[in-house]
Amino acid sequence: MTWSRVEELGLGLLGLSPGLLYSLTFEEFSNAVKGRRESIEVMERSNWERTRWQTALLLNVHTKRGSKIKPIDLGVFPWEEEEQSKKTKVSGFALLDGLAKKE
Repeated sequence: MTWSRVEELGLGLLGLSPGLLYSLTFEEFSNAVKGRRESIEVMERSNWERTRWQTALLLNVHTKRGSKIKPIDLGVFPWEEEEQSKKTKVSGFALLDGLAKKE
């Protein structure tokens, strides 16, 4: 990473003053950039989920009585697919067996 790129991220993305930017260690700077990017990602996800929810509400006005469109019916976002794949299905016996072995 070049010093110009560090200044672009620090002064632009993070909105730091030059004095504060130059006083940070590389680890502090890296953590600040990671935190800011995670914050932006959370905001983007929230905006997409809100848009999907609003679209479902608008479509439900035009559906037949008794039928309902859920937001998840309109599409699954990549981060939702990741969450579903992380969830492992564990039977009750396997869970109890695992707990018993820990003790």
